Amino acid sequence: MSESNVNSVLSSNRLIVRGFLGAILVAGLMLILPLYMQNRLTKLYTKSHELALQIGQLERERTLQQLEINKLSSLENLSVFAEEAGLGLNGVPTKVRIMGAP
Repeated sequence: MSESNVNSVLSSNRLIVRGFLGAILVAGLMLILPLYMQNRLTKLYTKSHELALQIGQLERERTLQQLEINKLSSLENLSVFAEEAGLGLNGVPTKVRIMGAP
């Protein structure tokens, strides 16, 4: 065999081996990619669930604080506070009507 034939056979063998290794690499990536995507999706759903629980807890705390604010600002609680503080506001305020007004 001549030297050029030997070189062409070696280069064609190398080309076949490189192509085969490339195909194996691509096939491996194609098999691993769905598993990777499934794991990422599971992590995202888990994080979403944790955040939803946290949002629920924060909304509950906000609602409880709003109820506490409403309770503290009610007229009855204000009158009880006035009595305890000694402000002398025992009577309910009345509207005063100006004589010439309709």
